[in-house]
Amino acid sequence: MIKSNIPHFMVDENWQITACDSTVAEWMGHSVEDVVGKSCFDMVDGHNLDGSSFCRPVCPLTTASRHALTINPVMILNNPHNPRQIVRVHYVILDNPKGILHFVRPLHDPNKSSRTLTKNQLQLVQGLAMGLTHRQIAEQNHIALSTVTTQLKRIRRTLSCASDRHLVTWYWNQDQH
Repeated sequence: MIKSNIPHFMVDENWQITACDSTVAEWMGHSVEDVVGKSCFDMVDGHNLDGSSFCRPVCPLTTASRHALTINPVMILNNPHNPRQIVRVHYVILDNPKGILHFVRPLHDPNKSSRTLTKNQLQLVQGLAMGLTHRQIAEQNHIALSTVTTQLKRIRRTLSCASDRHLVTWYWNQDQH
């Protein structure tokens, strides 16, 4: 039994869900009883923001871990009752017993406003916060890559942020999430 006030679920080395809190089960469109014992990639209908599948038999979290990379995925959980629940997943890979503990944080309003940025500027920062590259942000917003680079530089100067990582930190520290 895992005790946490943060929505979470746990999978074992065979990708079977061994624990799941009721909030995450609801986001998956199921009850806890329906989820526990099933494979995570069958129960979590998680997709990247570009629509590609995140949850799959070759887990991107363990793949990143094997290459000493840390990823902080933002994904869309689809279920019939609450389509397009956008969440950020934080995770811990455990060695004994082997498994992955997933902490899930909802991102309530992807169109949140800010007093210091225009709507267009905020969209660029949101793209960074969702894990998109500058090129992906440019494609998503139908603007030139150079425009994204220039605008993010101006935004960093406006917010006194030294890097894109600091912009993402600023974004997640806003109260309107």
